[in-house]
Amino acid sequence: MVNEEKVLRMTKMAFYEGKQGKKDRAVAGYFRGDYISVQMIISFLVITFAFFAGAGAYVSFHFEELFEDIYSMDLMETGKSVIVLYLAVMLSYLAVTWLVYAFRYRRARKRLNILWEYLDRLDETEEDI
Repeated sequence: MVNEEKVLRMTKMAFYEGKQGKKDRAVAGYFRGDYISVQMIISFLVITFAFFAGAGAYVSFHFEELFEDIYSMDLMETGKSVIVLYLAVMLSYLAVTWLVYAFRYRRARKRLNILWEYLDRLDETEEDI
Protein backbone atom coordinates (compact mmCIF):
# COMPACT_ATOMS: atom_id res chain seq x y z
CA MET A 1 0.00 0.00 0.00
CA VAL A 2 1.30 3.48 -0.88
CA ASN A 3 1.76 5.84 2.01
CA GLU A 4 0.42 9.19 0.71
CA GLU A 5 2.13 11.25 3.39
CA LYS A 6 5.48 9.67 2.51
CA VAL A 7 4.95 10.30 -1.21
CA LEU A 8 4.00 13.92 -0.51
CA ARG A 9 7.14 14.50 1.57
CA MET A 10 9.34 12.88 -1.04
CA THR A 11 7.75 15.02 -3.77
CA LYS A 12 8.38 18.21 -1.78
CA MET A 13 11.97 17.16 -1.15
CA ALA A 14 12.57 16.36 -4.84
CA PHE A 15 11.08 19.71 -5.88
CA TYR A 16 13.31 21.51 -3.39
CA GLU A 17 16.42 19.62 -4.49
CA GLY A 18 15.76 20.40 -8.13
CA LYS A 19 15.02 24.06 -7.63
CA GLN A 20 16.81 25.59 -4.64
CA GLY A 21 18.66 22.75 -2.95
CA LYS A 22 21.92 23.07 -4.88
CA LYS A 23 22.32 26.73 -3.92
CA ASP A 24 21.43 26.05 -0.30
CA ARG A 25 23.92 23.20 -0.03
CA ALA A 26 26.66 25.49 -1.36
CA VAL A 27 25.78 28.02 1.34
CA ALA A 28 25.65 25.34 4.02
CA GLY A 29 29.23 24.37 3.22
CA TYR A 30 30.35 27.52 5.04
CA PHE A 31 30.04 28.80 8.55
CA ARG A 32 27.96 31.97 8.70
CA GLY A 33 30.90 34.29 9.30
CA ASP A 34 33.00 32.66 6.59
CA TYR A 35 30.21 32.85 4.02
CA ILE A 36 29.57 36.53 4.71
CA SER A 37 33.32 37.32 4.78
CA VAL A 38 33.89 35.74 1.37
CA GLN A 39 31.00 37.70 -0.10
CA MET A 40 32.26 40.93 1.46
CA ILE A 41 35.75 40.39 0.01
CA ILE A 42 34.21 39.85 -3.41
CA SER A 43 32.10 42.98 -2.97
CA PHE A 44 35.18 44.96 -1.88
CA LEU A 45 37.02 43.95 -5.04
CA VAL A 46 34.03 44.69 -7.27
CA ILE A 47 33.31 48.12 -5.80
CA THR A 48 37.01 49.07 -5.91
CA PHE A 49 37.18 48.13 -9.58
CA ALA A 50 33.91 49.95 -10.31
CA PHE A 51 35.01 53.07 -8.44
CA PHE A 52 38.32 53.29 -10.28
CA ALA A 53 36.61 52.58 -13.60
CA GLY A 54 34.15 55.39 -12.87
CA ALA A 55 36.97 57.73 -11.84
CA GLY A 56 38.86 56.84 -15.02
CA ALA A 57 35.78 57.51 -17.11
CA TYR A 58 35.29 60.87 -15.39
CA VAL A 59 38.91 61.84 -16.00
CA SER A 60 38.78 60.78 -19.64
CA PHE A 61 35.57 62.73 -20.31
CA HIS A 62 36.77 65.86 -18.47
CA PHE A 63 40.44 65.55 -19.39
CA GLU A 64 40.78 68.99 -20.95
CA GLU A 65 39.01 70.80 -18.10
CA LEU A 66 41.07 68.99 -15.46
CA PHE A 67 44.39 69.85 -17.08
CA GLU A 68 43.41 73.47 -17.59
CA ASP A 69 42.56 73.79 -13.88
CA ILE A 70 45.25 71.50 -12.45
CA TYR A 71 47.52 74.35 -11.37
CA SER A 72 44.73 76.36 -9.76
CA MET A 73 43.00 73.55 -7.87
CA ASP A 74 43.95 72.33 -4.41
CA LEU A 75 45.17 68.80 -5.11
CA MET A 76 45.26 67.77 -1.45
CA GLU A 77 41.64 68.81 -0.94
CA THR A 78 40.59 67.09 -4.16
CA GLY A 79 42.42 63.92 -3.10
CA LYS A 80 40.74 64.00 0.31
CA SER A 81 37.35 64.45 -1.33
CA VAL A 82 37.95 61.47 -3.61
CA ILE A 83 39.09 59.30 -0.69
CA VAL A 84 36.08 60.32 1.43
CA LEU A 85 33.75 59.57 -1.48
CA TYR A 86 35.43 56.17 -2.02
CA LEU A 87 35.14 55.28 1.66
CA ALA A 88 31.50 56.38 1.84
CA VAL A 89 30.61 54.31 -1.21
CA MET A 90 32.62 51.33 0.06
CA LEU A 91 31.14 51.34 3.56
CA SER A 92 27.57 51.69 2.35
CA TYR A 93 28.03 48.94 -0.25
CA LEU A 94 29.66 46.61 2.29
CA ALA A 95 26.84 47.25 4.78
CA VAL A 96 24.26 46.31 2.16
CA THR A 97 26.33 43.26 1.21
CA TRP A 98 26.46 42.12 4.84
CA LEU A 99 22.69 42.51 5.25
CA VAL A 100 21.85 40.71 2.01
CA TYR A 101 24.15 37.74 2.55
CA ALA A 102 23.28 37.36 6.24
CA PHE A 103 19.63 37.18 5.18
CA ARG A 104 20.40 34.68 2.39
CA TYR A 105 22.42 32.48 4.74
CA ARG A 106 19.68 32.46 7.37
CA ARG A 107 17.03 31.66 4.77
CA ALA A 108 19.10 28.84 3.25
CA ARG A 109 19.74 27.33 6.68
CA LYS A 110 16.05 27.47 7.48
CA ARG A 111 15.17 25.63 4.27
CA LEU A 112 17.85 23.01 4.91
CA ASN A 113 16.55 22.48 8.44
CA ILE A 114 13.08 21.84 7.01
CA LEU A 115 14.60 19.35 4.56
CA TRP A 116 16.41 17.54 7.39
CA GLU A 117 13.20 17.48 9.39
CA TYR A 118 11.41 15.89 6.42
CA LEU A 119 14.20 13.32 6.15
CA ASP A 120 13.92 12.49 9.85
CA ARG A 121 10.16 12.06 9.55
CA LEU A 122 10.66 9.89 6.49
CA ASP A 123 13.04 7.67 8.46
CA GLU A 124 10.53 7.48 11.31
CA THR A 125 7.78 6.30 8.97
CA GLU A 126 10.06 3.60 7.58
CA GLU A 127 10.81 2.34 11.08
CA ASP A 128 7.07 2.04 11.82
CA ILE A 129 6.54 -0.29 8.86
